[in-house]
Amino acid sequence: MITTQHLKNAMHAELKPRGFQRKGSNWYLSGAQVIAMLNLQKSQYGATYFLNLGFWLQQIEHNDFPRAHQCHISARASSLWPEGTPRPEAGPPRIADLLNLDDYPCNDTQRLDQLRRFIADKLVPVLKAGVTLEGLNQLLAEDDEFQITLAARNVLGLAPLD
Repeated sequence: MITTQHLKNAMHAELKPRGFQRKGSNWYLSGAQVIAMLNLQKSQYGATYFLNLGFWLQQIEHNDFPRAHQCHISARASSLWPEGTPRPEAGPPRIADLLNLDDYPCNDTQRLDQLRRFIADKLVPVLKAGVTLEGLNQLLAEDDEFQITLAARNVLGLAPLD
């Protein structure tokens, strides 16, 4: 049975060689302008997990290790990448299903391998792109699933929400 520690270890194995620093259930990639972070969150209702992405703009306030809920820009991985299949035999799983340890039938080794592949192929490129204001603006232009604070909208020159 996979535990939270197994998930953290698999994530750390993918993220540390790519320059990420771990603090608890958070991994940080620091740029001069932006800190990108990835957070592993466990549901209080069972063995379901969530991957939260966040971006902290140093221009607004300096913070080397912001928590997920503090980030100026944030999104859940399952919102950014909803594609996949709910049935293991039909192809690659949705990340939301892969992280649902209670209900998604999957061999433990296969689950951890797929999580590592998802991190390497999907999450790392987005997080690395987001450590500059230019890269972050491009990410935000490509995907409307990000939650953006008013302060971040002002720094990035984005129109306020109506």
